[in-house]
Amino acid sequence: MLNRRHYLHIALNISSMVLPMVAGLLVVPDLIQRLGTDRFGVLSISWVLVGYFGLLDLGLARGLTQYLASQKSLGRSDAECAYAARKVRGWMLGLGLLWSVILLALTAWVTQTGLKMPESLRQEASVGWVCLSLSVPPLLWAASSFGVMEASSRFSAVNAVRLPLGVASFVVPWIVAQWSSHLGWVLGGLMLVRMLAALVLAMLSRRHFSDPSPSHFSLSQILKFGGWLSVSNIVGPFLSYFDRFAIGALVSISAVTYYTVPFDVLIRLPTIPMAMMAALFPLLAQSHGSTQLHDGQLRNTFAAVGHLLVSIWLPGMLVCGLVGTLALEWWIGPDMANAGGPVWAWLSLGILLNGFAHLPYTLLHSAGRSDITAKFHLAELVPYLALVWWALLNFGIEGAAAVWALRCGVDTALLYAAVVRLRPGLRHTAIQVAGWAFFGCLGLWMIQTMTSGLQPAWPQPVDTLWLGMAALGWTVWQGRKLNASQ
Repeated sequence: MLNRRHYLHIALNISSMVLPMVAGLLVVPDLIQRLGTDRFGVLSISWVLVGYFGLLDLGLARGLTQYLASQKSLGRSDAECAYAARKVRGWMLGLGLLWSVILLALTAWVTQTGLKMPESLRQEASVGWVCLSLSVPPLLWAASSFGVMEASSRFSAVNAVRLPLGVASFVVPWIVAQWSSHLGWVLGGLMLVRMLAALVLAMLSRRHFSDPSPSHFSLSQILKFGGWLSVSNIVGPFLSYFDRFAIGALVSISAVTYYTVPFDVLIRLPTIPMAMMAALFPLLAQSHGSTQLHDGQLRNTFAAVGHLLVSIWLPGMLVCGLVGTLALEWWIGPDMANAGGPVWAWLSLGILLNGFAHLPYTLLHSAGRSDITAKFHLAELVPYLALVWWALLNFGIEGAAAVWALRCGVDTALLYAAVVRLRPGLRHTAIQVAGWAFFGCLGLWMIQTMTSGLQPAWPQPVDTLWLGMAALGWTVWQGRKLNASQ
């Protein structure tokens, strides 16, 4: 069952994801002006690469968290866990050095051939790529520290580093740009931020690596978990972003903009359920035991998190799905609202379901079954690509958005079915939570369909106030019910 400590961890995780976005919104306009569009383009690619460099650990960090949390629930000592943590950290550091060498070897190809940029920037980009390559070892070292602290639910310490690190990723380039627009200095600043974060994390997590006691630990379990997780981490983004490349090839580049703007706004909303699940991952991992106590803890935790999604995520997404056209018109203009509004409507259905999918996804991973989610992604890949291609040729970008929402629905249904099969005791709760998700999605689609042709369009600005108040009322009411049940 969730307590105040768990709710605090959830709030900290959400803030560590949301506040860096706010920092980016504040500094990016001035950063573009100071660097220019070409240099900012290289910087934006660097931000993406730094995020994807997290995939280079091959899932070992998340595997370490799952392994240590499950071993603690079985009574393994801190010294035995420290032995496993040290071994995995050593592998991750070696892996980081290997990747760094590979990336350094690619410097000339990336900066001279791979990226189209003005000749005057190629030398700067080369220095910047070297800085990015040297950032990989401290990044993977830091990931091992994050892994061991999350296994012990030390989310206050984790977010004490993750939040400033996320903000600094935007603010430090902006500060450096006040003095110099040279990409070497800008990306060098990012490298120093990563190194400093790794050093601070090493100090905060040192007790989890100290005084190790040699013991047997399952290397194959960690590698298997990490390997399947890497498959999901590679295929998952491809499923999410393939459509925009297909739109550019089959429709037009301008259509990419009308599709990408609503997509990029909505795809950031699941950071809220993701933050919730990250805080609860160790608790779920510790709950996968054979005893009646563990089974009861697992049922209670699953039910409480499901209720939390129904209380917060469902009403928020219902409102978000209805105000898309109005928001796009206010933010960008009527052209974007007319072309992107239908896309927003379809995508909001998929995002609603995607938020609910994070619960079974996290539960399966906490049980060490990352293979199930990876196999689902692989099974969805070819049919999804074919459907997107067909939908674009016949219905344009609105068809692509509908197919994306359909894939989210299939994925969510498969995940809840997998949870029921893995843990039959969760059948009732899983069906109940999934029912809320799919009936909420159906209700949103029906309202969108009935109001799509109204003149004047609904909702109007004043209507959003009533919708927001209704959503807030629902959240408060459900929150009280959750508190009463605990």
